[in-house]
Amino acid sequence: MRGLPLYKGMQKKAALSRHSRKVDIVARQRRHKRPLRDTGRRKGPISVAQRVVVTLSDDMDGGEAAETVAFGLDGKMYEIDLNAANAKKLRKALAPYLAAGRKLTGRTTAGRSLSVESYTHTSLAPDPAAVRAWAQSNKMEVPARGRIPKRVYEAFRAAS
Repeated sequence: MRGLPLYKGMQKKAALSRHSRKVDIVARQRRHKRPLRDTGRRKGPISVAQRVVVTLSDDMDGGEAAETVAFGLDGKMYEIDLNAANAKKLRKALAPYLAAGRKLTGRTTAGRSLSVESYTHTSLAPDPAAVRAWAQSNKMEVPARGRIPKRVYEAFRAAS
């Protein structure tokens, strides 16, 4: 079709319309771009000062508290804000129970003691390479890689 003189005018028209379509698309894109908005933020560092004042009040008599005392009973932990005199009374009331009780090592949560010592295994698992070699020598099916079946371990322990 290109070489035919009959279509020359049509090719120009098609080319012109393609160009005008491009221009129209670019113009539409420019029209719909959103202008940059001012976010209202100032340039430079923003400094904000904040002062928080915490005042403890005695939970027993409502006066000013000197300390927070933590204690536990029946597997639950409690905190109470007390002035010096009330804290002394609480310690004096609990003293006979503290003297007769045992001190727990580690933390306690919901009646359970979380000991600091870690759990240690008392039995050692046999070496997988040795179990694999033993199983192959005894004509047992065992995979070359991966997990060794429990029945193979049991047979190895029984033979030992």
